[in-house]
Amino acid sequence: MPAAFPSALLSSGRSLTLRGAGHSVDGQTVTDGELLVTYAPDTAAAQIRDVGEGLIETPAGMSWYELERYLNRHARAFPVLTDYLHLSVGGTLSVGGIGSNSVRYGMQVDHVERIQLTDGTGASRWCSRTDHPELFRFALGGLGTVGLIERAVLRTVPYHSNSHVHRAQHAALNELVEHTERIAQREDVDIYFASQRGSMLRSTTGWSGSDLQRCGDENCAIVARLPFKMHHEVTRMATQPSDHVRLWTDYLVPAGQLAPMVAAVEALQHRAPLNRGLSALYILIVRRPSDPTQFAFAPVGTAPVSIGLGVYTWIDRDPAAIAATRQVFRDLLARCCELGGRPYLYGVNDIDDSLAERLYGTDLDQLAKLRSSHRLEHINAHLPLVKATVPT
Repeated sequence: MPAAFPSALLSSGRSLTLRGAGHSVDGQTVTDGELLVTYAPDTAAAQIRDVGEGLIETPAGMSWYELERYLNRHARAFPVLTDYLHLSVGGTLSVGGIGSNSVRYGMQVDHVERIQLTDGTGASRWCSRTDHPELFRFALGGLGTVGLIERAVLRTVPYHSNSHVHRAQHAALNELVEHTERIAQREDVDIYFASQRGSMLRSTTGWSGSDLQRCGDENCAIVARLPFKMHHEVTRMATQPSDHVRLWTDYLVPAGQLAPMVAAVEALQHRAPLNRGLSALYILIVRRPSDPTQFAFAPVGTAPVSIGLGVYTWIDRDPAAIAATRQVFRDLLARCCELGGRPYLYGVNDIDDSLAERLYGTDLDQLAKLRSSHRLEHINAHLPLVKATVPT
């Protein structure tokens, strides 16, 4: 559908599913009905506006790849980037946005000054922490449940082309967990990510800039344009065999709770089909700002520091194998919640009404009120969050 007429489409009353780049997980942006697509990375650069004091206004349909290139040319950068950049700005703001710099800067949504939001009446309004704060709190990380993000004003930081990184290999998963927890206690780290792929356990810790005095061993390197290098590596690894389906999800638990969350994965790792379908575990650290907005459905709760554990699988394209994998994910989600954590809603998460109530409490009632008052009943109505607000 044309990106030029979102207000007319949103106010039409026709059932719509909102979609950014279409990098869908678990069918969240797939529909048998109508789809509203606003992704237009090739034309969005002309619509970027510098509003001063390090703030940049961008269309939500722009890709992070093109936005970051634009910012770098103007000696600026966005504080947090995901490892795959051909996603829309509005799409990741609708789920939270987490990356290797989250160890210092939190989520992408923590760096949004305001958003232009269009509701089910076609009305468009600017929302921020002070103007329409409830819409702001529910839209960011809210999967498009309170309207379409059309534009966003983002806070940027000075651009450093180089990053100073230390890479380490770990002998066992528990060693990697302990290392991650130690990094989570520090406040001087700019970059952190870790993974398990097969028997390889690796972590990367880094700082912005190219301070050679930090380089004291052979595992240290000065890396130029690290976000783009990570993006190209992920893009190369994304190809999958046609007879497999990729299922993945991420769980975020408070710092100090990574060990029992990893233990839950290890306990299930030998269960078919995970015993042959697990492709990777991925770990990130998320440190929130000192005065964070408590976004209603974002993947972190009130903990000042959380640790994300991504579980990535390639499973035989077989209904029984897929069903068994989803059951593993349900068990892991239950353990995540027991540990005081939350799921990253972008992934494969089977959330029933009872679990939604446990995770989000009275925010579900507020979501129902917002959707009713802004005539949003026909938009993204298939999502579990929305279904949990409908009386049975």
